[in-house]
Amino acid sequence: MTQGRGSTVVVDGRLDEGRVERALELAGHAPPQDRVRVAVEAIVEAAELDPEGVSEALWALRANREAVDRIEASLGMSPERATLALGAAVQLARSELGAAKPDLRSRMPELLHWLEGKW
Repeated sequence: MTQGRGSTVVVDGRLDEGRVERALELAGHAPPQDRVRVAVEAIVEAAELDPEGVSEALWALRANREAVDRIEASLGMSPERATLALGAAVQLARSELGAAKPDLRSRMPELLHWLEGKW
C-alpha cells in the first residue's frame, strides 16, 4: 500500500476499502456519543501522514455509493441531513487538504459540527 510517499488511502486510483473498514470498525467500538469523533480522528491521523492521498480518497468516495450509504446511515440523521452533513464535511476537508500547509486537525470542530448534526 505504498506509492512512493509511504502509507496511502488510495491504491491504483481507488479508495482503499480496508482503511474505510478500519475507520468504521474503530468508530463502531467507541461509545455511541463518541463514534463520529473517533472516525474523524482516524481520518485526520491519515491526513497528517498523507494529505494528498486522503484528499484523493475523499474524491473517490463520491463514486462509492455503498460506502457513502454506510457512512450516512452511521450518522444517525435523516437521509437528507446526513447527505448534506457528509457533503459539507468532505468539501471542508478537501478544501483544507488542498492548502499549502494543510492542517485538518484544526478544522475538527467544524467537521464535527456538521457530522454530529449540530447545525
